[in-house]
Amino acid sequence: MMNIVGLGSESFEKYMSVINRLDNVKKLISDTKSCFKQFSNELKAENSYIKTSPTQKHYLTEDGNSLASVNKLMGEIENIIQRTHGFSTRYAQEYLDFNILRKQIKYKYKRDEQAKKLFEEVKDSEFIKNALVLNTPMPISLKEAYYEYHYGIFSDAYLKKQQNS
Repeated sequence: MMNIVGLGSESFEKYMSVINRLDNVKKLISDTKSCFKQFSNELKAENSYIKTSPTQKHYLTEDGNSLASVNKLMGEIENIIQRTHGFSTRYAQEYLDFNILRKQIKYKYKRDEQAKKLFEEVKDSEFIKNALVLNTPMPISLKEAYYEYHYGIFSDAYLKKQQNS
């Protein structure tokens, strides 16, 4: 739930007004307000709540989620939307999956290795290996279109570089 309709304090009724937009919710991370407990019961989802204890250094759920991590994820989603000038909700899960993969690569590898490792992960994905995509014929031959102009991969400099490699 990225946006809550209306202003002011949250209420069970406000959350119920957006329930038709949610599908297959497994976990709701929230604070200890009763409206979240009611709403998670209505969704038949686990209510993982962030305890607010002044004795704890960080406010965490039992399984380690924090309000800061939720806010950071929301910021990353906002950045994706801005960079792509919005995106279709049809592909929202793919954008989120790619964002998580990118973060995992970032934490595992040094900066100069990240692009290569990300490519290696993505090239073996079902989306890329889809036979319909790979077997779709190109409408034109790039070699016929550009070879006579010695442009791009058909340039003399590129061909010499490939031969020396």
